[in-house]
Amino acid sequence: MDRGPAVEGAELAWIPVLEALEADMAKLRRCALDSEELFDLPTGWEPPASIGPLPTSLKSRAEAVFGLMQELFVVLKDRRDETARQLRAVDLVPRVETTTSLYIDMVG
Repeated sequence: MDRGPAVEGAELAWIPVLEALEADMAKLRRCALDSEELFDLPTGWEPPASIGPLPTSLKSRAEAVFGLMQELFVVLKDRRDETARQLRAVDLVPRVETTTSLYIDMVG
């Protein structure tokens, strides 16, 4: 079956978009595991307006990217929840003006 130039053109237009999304997912996964990189998170995405709908031939690849997004949602939600727990613990520390050092026992 001949796919035609329109389908091939749409694929050529969409492949870099999917590659960029895959790269963003890889960066998000690294950021979720490294607190330093959390400040370099990708902040947004705009769907391309001028390249038309996603060709059906790329559906499985797009679904795989969506699966990565769903996995990362859970990972980043867990990181957010852990950070919130840590902030609540910090809020429990009494704030007293003192010239001595204050240590927090994080183990016991």
